[in-house]
Amino acid sequence: MVPGAHLVYFPSHANEFQLSPDGYHADEAPPEPFYQRVWAGGLIKCNTANPLRVSNLSSQTKYISDVTIKERMGADPLILVQLALEMNNRYGYSVSEYRNLAYMKPIELKRKIVRHNRDPDFSHELTPTEIMLFRYSALSWNSHRIHYDVAYAQNVENHPGLLVHGPLTCTLLLQLLQTYMPAGMGLQSFDYRAVSPMYCQQKVTLNGRWMPDHSRSRTTNGARLCEMWATNNDGGLAMKGVATIVPLNSV
Repeated sequence: MVPGAHLVYFPSHANEFQLSPDGYHADEAPPEPFYQRVWAGGLIKCNTANPLRVSNLSSQTKYISDVTIKERMGADPLILVQLALEMNNRYGYSVSEYRNLAYMKPIELKRKIVRHNRDPDFSHELTPTEIMLFRYSALSWNSHRIHYDVAYAQNVENHPGLLVHGPLTCTLLLQLLQTYMPAGMGLQSFDYRAVSPMYCQQKVTLNGRWMPDHSRSRTTNGARLCEMWATNNDGGLAMKGVATIVPLNSV
């Protein structure tokens, strides 16, 4: 399966009564009043010698690996929760992920306009729709209401509209990379961070740029680095990360 596909497999076994009022997993959240949640980023690592495969029985383990309180000047603290996930198939380890979630007191989130002054080597534009967000919520078993309940998103969490999922943006960036993947190469890791929210019915631009050799984008094992980023309809940076790809016969 292509990198990032694991995000829509291994669905939650929690029933509706085990969820928080926002529709997300109560057992991963700190106590009130820190119930407003955003996907802050993560790190995905792939075993290119043993990818997840269709028809192979696979399993996932997940646990909370770290909880940190981040104090902020002039604002309430953030509660940073890191989840560790590992996926194995019949041949052993396939994929691991560290997922970073940020919890805060309810606030009116304001979009930061951070410019990313890079010229991409390849890019793609799209406009997320309500149907796209609903389908991804269903595929990934993600019942967080900010992605499909516009009244909740606007009236409770003070967003201007439905939010595009952080993992959906990550998946779209990985799909773009896969489209331009050099022959004989595969994804080894993707380290990424969410910078600013993106909203439904607003243009998104996905970008990739091969990092030059002098910035150590090539190493002795033939690895290459690719800078990946997504910008919102205001041209501001929404997500950025660095993908490491390696020759498939190097591991």
